[in-house]
Amino acid sequence: MQVAFYTDPGARRSENQDYVGAFTNQVGRVMVMVADGVTSTEGGDVASAMAVEHFGNAWTKTTIETIAPINDWLRKMTSLENDAILQAGKRFDDLKKMATTFVLAVLFDDQVVIGNLGDSKAFLLHDDQLAQLSFDHNLENEMWRTGKVFDQKYQNSENAKSLTRFLGFDRRADIEISQHDFVADDMLFLTSDGIPKVVEATKVKKVMREPTSLDDRACKLIQVANTNGAPDNVTALLVSRDNKKETK
Repeated sequence: MQVAFYTDPGARRSENQDYVGAFTNQVGRVMVMVADGVTSTEGGDVASAMAVEHFGNAWTKTTIETIAPINDWLRKMTSLENDAILQAGKRFDDLKKMATTFVLAVLFDDQVVIGNLGDSKAFLLHDDQLAQLSFDHNLENEMWRTGKVFDQKYQNSENAKSLTRFLGFDRRADIEISQHDFVADDMLFLTSDGIPKVVEATKVKKVMREPTSLDDRACKLIQVANTNGAPDNVTALLVSRDNKKETK
């Protein structure tokens, strides 16, 4: 297994509120994570860093080896981290509205568990098909999932994409968890919402399949997004089942 990641402020911002990391627990299981501070609030960079570092440090201390206990662990950690962000906001005036989305993946033998809050995303490249594994928690999607009709005149408005879940909003932080096959030649792509805003899925897939190192491909995804004028922070995290070293 190989992991590579890069993060960048993007083409139009000076501050980066994205945060990314990869962590290995006591029995060799890997967890990767991307968090994206909510840019409409102060302290988004602090919230995203807290989320990744706290989840990651907690993961390195576990001995979780099978999928069975992972859902409970993720729900517990999400609740604890949500409380930590809310408490930090109460202590510091400039952080009182800080919040962050996140997406993470925990890797097992031939399976991956995805957890997310908000619109940070996880994609799986399998048999030349790139599919989103995470669920974007916004008003339009939440209404669609519950069978409610979303008024046509609002579908292209900013309200349609308003976030409905993230860390630091209130006492309730309901993480979305799913399990998927992750086998030989598969590749994961975790990202904040910056790259998907400006890079089409066909281009993402093409870069992910280039015969270069995984580091180079993660870096190129950032470069392509910035060339396309990325208006937001951009982060690319790739995980490959293939241990072969590609040529430079």
